[in-house]
Amino acid sequence: MNRRSFNATSLAALLVPLPQVSFAQHKNLGALGYQVAELNDGRFTRRHGGLAKPHTAVDDHTVFQVASCSKTVTALAILTLVRDGHIELDQPANRYLKGWQLPGPRGADATISELMSHTAGTTVHGFDGYKADDDLPNLHQILAGGHPANSKPVRTRRRLFSRFNYSGGGTLVLQRVIEDVTGTDFASYTTAEVLQKIGAPRATFAIEPAGVFAHGYYVNGEPLVGGYKRHPESAAAGLWATASDLVKVLQSILLSLDGAPNAIIPTELAQRMVTPVSQESGLGIFVDPNGAISHDGRNHGFDSVMVAELGTGRIRAAVTNRNGAIETQVGNFFSD
Repeated sequence: MNRRSFNATSLAALLVPLPQVSFAQHKNLGALGYQVAELNDGRFTRRHGGLAKPHTAVDDHTVFQVASCSKTVTALAILTLVRDGHIELDQPANRYLKGWQLPGPRGADATISELMSHTAGTTVHGFDGYKADDDLPNLHQILAGGHPANSKPVRTRRRLFSRFNYSGGGTLVLQRVIEDVTGTDFASYTTAEVLQKIGAPRATFAIEPAGVFAHGYYVNGEPLVGGYKRHPESAAAGLWATASDLVKVLQSILLSLDGAPNAIIPTELAQRMVTPVSQESGLGIFVDPNGAISHDGRNHGFDSVMVAELGTGRIRAAVTNRNGAIETQVGNFFSD
């Protein structure tokens, strides 16, 4: 699925006061399931509604595919490797890759930070995912565009002036960097060094999640066959999480900016993360000129968005299992 930005109205709705409004008040939501969460002035609030799948209600622990919000978690994982001296942000990714090298006109020069900010000129915007009966490619096959991968090879193209070009393929290169540098699989490293450390133990990069998870629906209400598509492109699109987990992802960045004792990365790396490089793109996060950091995501059947105000520390997140629901109903979730 291709990434799209939520419009200004949708993002603004995440930053208005949260009333106590019941899901039943809103019409025409169909089988939509959702969670919303907020952290404001030290007070954590969360709500949920609708169905995770037929005959199963969403609760606070139901996980949703959060699609491209995965990229912010991947960026945090990369920054833990920078923190520990294993990689450098401004060194070429190929320096750390083993057994596969990023090809193309700029492959030898594309840096870690450029891949994180979508300014490396890498190809492949997004990923379609795989149905339950599809053969799953491994990471090398996805990067090389080889069978049974359903996406094109990841490579670099010529680009001018560090121009922004959104690339899930570039994030997949970061997944390979993490695995090659740590000698462990991406999901295990990121779970141990990011998700558990920030207090999101239920969030998972498992391709087939266990426990209670939502089934996805298209805009017209048609359910996905099998409930969801599988995403071995974990770093770019594969995270399963709650809205509360997404709040904790952004909270970890704010804590790092403040130099808190339990911060996951040093202040200087957090500041680098939220400094725009091109077209409001920081390192794994988007930075609004008005002082908000955000990311959103869409996979088949799932939408997500998370926003934090740098000035006030207010954080909002919403996840749904119906495409288009956040853009049309986020005002209903957060305001009457």
